[in-house]
Amino acid sequence: MVSNQRAERQQHPPSARRTEGDRQRRRTLADTAAGLTAKVKRFRCVIYLSGVEGVDVDLHRQGCQETAEVLGWDVAAVIVENDRRAVPPWEREGLTSALGLLRRGEAGAILTAWRSMISPSIDEYKRTLREIDEDGGFVYAKRLTGPGETNGATP
Repeated sequence: MVSNQRAERQQHPPSARRTEGDRQRRRTLADTAAGLTAKVKRFRCVIYLSGVEGVDVDLHRQGCQETAEVLGWDVAAVIVENDRRAVPPWEREGLTSALGLLRRGEAGAILTAWRSMISPSIDEYKRTLREIDEDGGFVYAKRLTGPGETNGATP
């Protein structure tokens, strides 16, 4: 049986061999699984919450922190905006700070309670998503809609 395994290994083309990066990644994963201290960088996110009238922001902050924990993410920052003025996302100081963390590579995603905390306007939301995508990040919204909102779908 041992000789069959050797024969099978020798039949693989040279392109199937692991690169040094692959070997290092596999070693790191094996060390981590064995409980050895390894320098595995955890994924980081920014929790972004925008204040909405009648909504307990602390409750949603806690929910987002629990979601990050379940996903195995570290939280780089928690940004809460209580400004209830209707301004586009790119004019909000807190969201601009969150985008800056993405651009600098300090976080890879924006985690929010629901989509409309980024923007209640679908067009503004899509524009913001494109910008976030260009910076190499993404948005993780726990829910599509917030209190009293609909997702635009018809029953």
